[in-house]
Amino acid sequence: MIHTVLAYLTCPMCGQALATDAGQIRCPDGHAYDLARGGHLTLTTGRATGIPGDSADMVRSREAFFAGGHYSALADQLSSVIQGTTMETGRIGAEPVVVDIGAGPGYYLAHLLNLCPDAVGLAMDVSTYALRRAARAHPRIGAVGVDVRGPLPVRTGTASVILDVFAPRNATEMHRILRPDGYLVIVTPTARHLAGLVGPLGLITVDERKPERLRAKLGESFVRRERLTLDLDMSLTTYDLLHLVMMGPTAHHRRAADIQAIIEERWPNGATPTASFAIEVYEPRPA
Repeated sequence: MIHTVLAYLTCPMCGQALATDAGQIRCPDGHAYDLARGGHLTLTTGRATGIPGDSADMVRSREAFFAGGHYSALADQLSSVIQGTTMETGRIGAEPVVVDIGAGPGYYLAHLLNLCPDAVGLAMDVSTYALRRAARAHPRIGAVGVDVRGPLPVRTGTASVILDVFAPRNATEMHRILRPDGYLVIVTPTARHLAGLVGPLGLITVDERKPERLRAKLGESFVRRERLTLDLDMSLTTYDLLHLVMMGPTAHHRRAADIQAIIEERWPNGATPTASFAIEVYEPRPA
């Protein structure tokens, strides 16, 4: 619920604290924000972002794919990495705040909170459809609509952990909202990710030089502590394959009916693609 994280949020217009007032969320200067019936709060300045957030169909595909347990090993690995790192150092402290950038329906964040009973989660995304799901994904999640590529309406030094799974990265803002003893955990696809599906289905792929650019950009604000890879050999039905494709960026450019036709012709009995992820843990450089 949003009141779980309200103390950590700031007004996107003036940067002041927010509080509940007469059914709205307000700052001392009177900037007011309505809490959606779905339970999420949108904190934007009204300027167009140009970000194509997940559509309702994309979110439904994402939830259906997650419900099949196909990425549960990734959720488990993320939780293990975060718990192992924080327990090893003892630096996460009491009442940790986990900020999930581009959280989607909150699948990974909810999984982590189930294992961390003292933590609260802040799910940030631009998609209203995703935020509705994230707001209900766990009772200790507060879901906030925001352009994650711009200034984040979060108090400086709030986050114990920042989680970024296949989402845009604003290194400057991430460094600002992260505690000096906190951790940034980023998940990106490797070159092996769904390699057998890319050509036949015309999937949108990541620029081969993007990891290099990512390291250069993050290097100004963060020091990498750890990197590991996770490969998942999946057994998917034709419906699973369709959901896998239509929950990602390819859905902005291709019709589901066209993708389904290719899948049914090429893999009428399903397929066994490999999902491949790089998980990196960063510490903030001193300001």
